[in-house]
Amino acid sequence: MIMKGTLYCVGVGPGDPELLTLKALKIIRTCPVLAVPQSRTGVVTAQGILLKALDGCGVSLEDKMVIAMDFPMTRDDQVLQGAHEKAARRLQDELDQGRDVCLITLGCPTVYATSIYVHRLVHEAGYDTEIVPGVPSFCAVAAKLQQPLCEKDEALIVIPGNNAHRKELLALEGSKVIMKPSGRLAPIQEELRDLQLLDKASMIERCGLPGERVYEKAADAKETGYFAVLLVK
Repeated sequence: MIMKGTLYCVGVGPGDPELLTLKALKIIRTCPVLAVPQSRTGVVTAQGILLKALDGCGVSLEDKMVIAMDFPMTRDDQVLQGAHEKAARRLQDELDQGRDVCLITLGCPTVYATSIYVHRLVHEAGYDTEIVPGVPSFCAVAAKLQQPLCEKDEALIVIPGNNAHRKELLALEGSKVIMKPSGRLAPIQEELRDLQLLDKASMIERCGLPGERVYEKAADAKETGYFAVLLVK
């Protein structure tokens, strides 16, 4: 009987390849199969980080099976569920052959990552799984801005850009992180202005990636892409 492989859901960090953890690198080295996200933002970015991080480490993606995972950028729950189930079945095919699989994701798998839904399906199907955390984008943004995320007993509130209660959350005491504000920057800026917080907000787009843009004052930003984080401190 063939022993089934293990699925590793591995965070590769926000963009800077030097932020790839030693544990992530170890698992990527040893897994014969790599699964990478494929979407309008995905496969080039995640795989590009890997290529840079592995350069000079004696690890080549040419020695591995690379599977592109189709993660559509949509809010249609049925479409998303279908894509997640299809991806899980594809990974289970490899696991059933006794091959370990490394499913890579930008940032950390535990923070708003599509890969966690696939991991959950595989885990619930009875396969061995492990989550390997990565550096979250908002930690990298705070470091780039040379600001602490939170101090002493200060709360930290992480808000998705599309959250329906965004303004209510922004009004709470504490530091705020707004993730993925793409297409919503103007209303977010207006809400921050109403709450007298706009002058306390900074933003970085594509932190650690080519085309990185740093806004010490988020009020100076016009529109932004998918990989952007605001810090309100």
